[in-house]
Amino acid sequence: MWYELTPAPGMAGDQTEFLKRAQRAAGALGLCDRPNITDPPTWDEGCLIVATLQRRWVFVADRYGRAAVDRLARACGSTAAESDAPEILSEPLKWAHAYVPSGATLNRTAQDDESGGGDLRLSPPENGLIALNVRRIGHWEDDRLTDWLADEFNTQPDSSKLRRTGVSAARIMAATPDMRESQDAAKQAAAALDLGFTNLAAHPSHPGLGAVLLSILLELLLVALAVPLPWWTALFGLPALGWAVWRKASMGPDADLTVRPRHRWWTARTRVARSSDLKTRSMGDEPTFGDKRRRIHAYAFQRSTFPLPAGALAACAMPPADSEAASTPLTLRPHVLEDTDGPLVGYDRESRPVRLSSTALYGGVALLGEPGGGKSNSMHGIATHVARTLKPDDVMVMFESKGADSIPILRRVAPGLRVVDCMDPSTPMIDLLGSGTPSERAVRFADLMRQALGPNQIGPRSRIQIRDAVFAALTLMDSDGWEDKCRAAGSRLPRTWADAAGLLLGCDGIGAARLMGHAANMLGDADVDAAIERLHGGRTDSGRPKIADGRLAEQLSAPMNKMDILNQCPRLVRPGRRVVSWHAILSHGGRFAINIGAAERGAHDAMPEQTRRLVGALLFQGLRFEIERSCAGWQARGRRLDLFVDELTDVTGSDGTDGGSGAQAMEWLREKGRAFGVEAFVGTQNPLQLDTRLQASFLGFMTVCCYVLRAPASASIAADAIGLDLRAVKTLGPHVIACSTVGSDGASLPPMVLSVPWFDGDPEAARAA
Repeated sequence: MWYELTPAPGMAGDQTEFLKRAQRAAGALGLCDRPNITDPPTWDEGCLIVATLQRRWVFVADRYGRAAVDRLARACGSTAAESDAPEILSEPLKWAHAYVPSGATLNRTAQDDESGGGDLRLSPPENGLIALNVRRIGHWEDDRLTDWLADEFNTQPDSSKLRRTGVSAARIMAATPDMRESQDAAKQAAAALDLGFTNLAAHPSHPGLGAVLLSILLELLLVALAVPLPWWTALFGLPALGWAVWRKASMGPDADLTVRPRHRWWTARTRVARSSDLKTRSMGDEPTFGDKRRRIHAYAFQRSTFPLPAGALAACAMPPADSEAASTPLTLRPHVLEDTDGPLVGYDRESRPVRLSSTALYGGVALLGEPGGGKSNSMHGIATHVARTLKPDDVMVMFESKGADSIPILRRVAPGLRVVDCMDPSTPMIDLLGSGTPSERAVRFADLMRQALGPNQIGPRSRIQIRDAVFAALTLMDSDGWEDKCRAAGSRLPRTWADAAGLLLGCDGIGAARLMGHAANMLGDADVDAAIERLHGGRTDSGRPKIADGRLAEQLSAPMNKMDILNQCPRLVRPGRRVVSWHAILSHGGRFAINIGAAERGAHDAMPEQTRRLVGALLFQGLRFEIERSCAGWQARGRRLDLFVDELTDVTGSDGTDGGSGAQAMEWLREKGRAFGVEAFVGTQNPLQLDTRLQASFLGFMTVCCYVLRAPASASIAADAIGLDLRAVKTLGPHVIACSTVGSDGASLPPMVLSVPWFDGDPEAARAA
C-alpha cells in the first residue's frame, strides 16, 4: 500500500527523541529482525521510499500495515495518508543506482552521531526522483558486517552507527530524463546518507538485462554442445531466452524501483591490505601471529547494497516542510472515542466523526482562536447537541457577545430560546438588586460589584460607599414626591437608581453630589442621613463640609468610576423594565441567551466595551453564586446546567492583568461545578488577555480546542495546553481545530487535529452534531 507523507511542523526536532522514534519505526517495519537460517523467506519486510523535490511517498507491505507507516511518519515529522502510486513513476525516465567501488574504504565519520531530525537528507532533482528500496540485513550479512568494520577500524566495531539497532540494507536509485544527471543524483543521494565511504560511484540500471544475457550465454553453450550431440539439444535454451526477452520487454518504466538490495551470501568481498590497515589507533603495527595479514574484508554487502541506519532512513523519508506554507495535517481518531455519545467536534483524517465523551463535559470545554477563525461555529455545534439532549427541567444559559449576528443562529440551534437582550428595554433584564428592603438590595449589589471586579478594584471602603449610595438612591426614589425634593435641593433629576447612586458618588462632580445628598436628607430618615454622612463626611456646626471637595473626590473616585461605567447605558436599569432573577431561571429550567452584544432588533446603540465587561461580570458572578445556592446535588438528581460563554473576557472583568474574581469563578466551575450539574463551554480569542490565574483555570478544562493562533506568544500557551508543537498551532489550516480531551474513563488522549464542519450554515452538519 502506498502512502504519501505530509509535513507535521516541529514533530522531529529533538535529536535524542528523533533517533528513538526512528529505531521504533525500523522495528515496526521488520528491519530490526535477524532471521534464522531455517526461517522461510518472506521478501516483504522493509519499505520503498520515493522522493521528489516537494513530496515523499512510502510503500509498505500489508503485513506491517498502517501502524508501521504511522510510526515511520511520526519519526520523520510527518503524517501519512493512503495514496495511489506516484504519477512520476509512470514517466519514461532513465534510471541509475549508486554502488561502492572496489577501492572504497570507510572513514571514521561512520562512528559519528546521527544528525538531527530537522535535517533533510535527500535533495531530489527538479525533473526527477530519488528512490530507496529497503530490506532487513540477512544472517551472513550481519556476520560479515562485523568483520568488515573490525578490519576498517582495527578495533571492535561496536561503537559504529552501522552496528546499531535498526540498520537495514538499501538500494539507492535516481531517475531523470538524462542518464548523466541520474547518475549524479544517485551518487549525491548515497553521499547524503553520511555513511563514511571515501568514494562512491553510480551506473545505469537495466533491470532484466542480466537474465537476457545469461539466457543468450546458455543458448550459445548449448549450440556449442550440439556439435558432438544431436542438433536438437540446441533448442533447450530457447524457452529460457524467450522468457527473459519477454520479461524484459514487459517491464514498466518503474521496474528498477522493485529491484531489491541483493545479498550474495557466498561471495564475501576482500581486498589487498595496505600499510594503514595494519596500524592500531596508537599508530603501532597490529600484532599478528606469523606473517602479517595480506587480505582483509573489503565490504560486507554486494556493491550496490548500502547499510542504512534507522536515523538515516527516517531522514530520507522526511518531507520538505516550508515553515510558511506547511499546514498541520489531520490526525486519526483514538479508538476510545469510537463509541462516545457527546457533541461532534470534527472529522479525522479518514473523515470519521470525532465526538467528545459525555462524561468529559463536566470537566469543561475551552475554545481558543483568532477572530473569524471558527470558534463560535464550534460553540454553536456543541450547543446544537446540548439543546437536543436537554431534559425539560435542565437549564441552558448562553452568554453571547456577538449579539445580533449570533442570536438568530442560537434560536435555530436551541428551539424555544428566551433572549435577555440587555440593550433592548422591551425584553426582561436580569435583576441586579434582587428583592427585599432598600438596605438588603444595596448590600446585595455592593457585594455583587466586589465579587465581579475583585478586591483590587473594589476594596472594603469602595464597597461600603457603593452600598450607601445605592441605599440612599433607592430609598429616595421609592419615596413620594422625590422629584420635588430634588428640585428643592437644586439637584438634577436622576433617570434611574444607578444614576442617583452615581450622582451621590460624584459622577457629575462633588457639587452635584452634595446637592443630591441634600435631597436625600430631606427624607428625614436617620439611616439615609447616616449613609450620606459616611459618603460625604458630614458638616460642621456652621454648615461647612468637614471634607474638602478635592479630598472627597479622591475618596469617591473608585466607586464613582464603576457607577459611571454602568450609567453609560441607562436602559439596563430603566424604571419599569421587567426583571427576572437567576433563581427563577434555575428553578423552572429552559433555554436562555444573555445578549450583552448588539441588540437583536438593531434599533439600539451597542453597549460600550467597558460597560459590556462590567455588566457581563455582574451577570456572570450573579449566576455563579445562584448556582451554589440553588443547584446543590443536581448531578446526583440527573439535572444539569449547560453554561456557554462566547468570550470569557466579557464576563470576568479581565483586562489582562487583573481578572477580578473571574479566576475564582472559573476555578469553582472546574473544581466543584460537577456536583452542581454544571457543564461549562467557554471561549476566548487570546489567552494573553487573561491573567495568570484565570488562564490556568481556563486551560485546565478537560477539553481544550484551538483554532489557528499566529502570534507566537498566544500560540505557545495554546500549544502547551494541548500538547502540540508551537509551529503546529501556528499553521492550522482554515476550518481545522487542534483538540486535547479525555476518554470516558478520564484518561488523557493524544492531541488531535480535525476538520470542523460548518454547523452554522450546513443543515447536514447541524443534524450530525
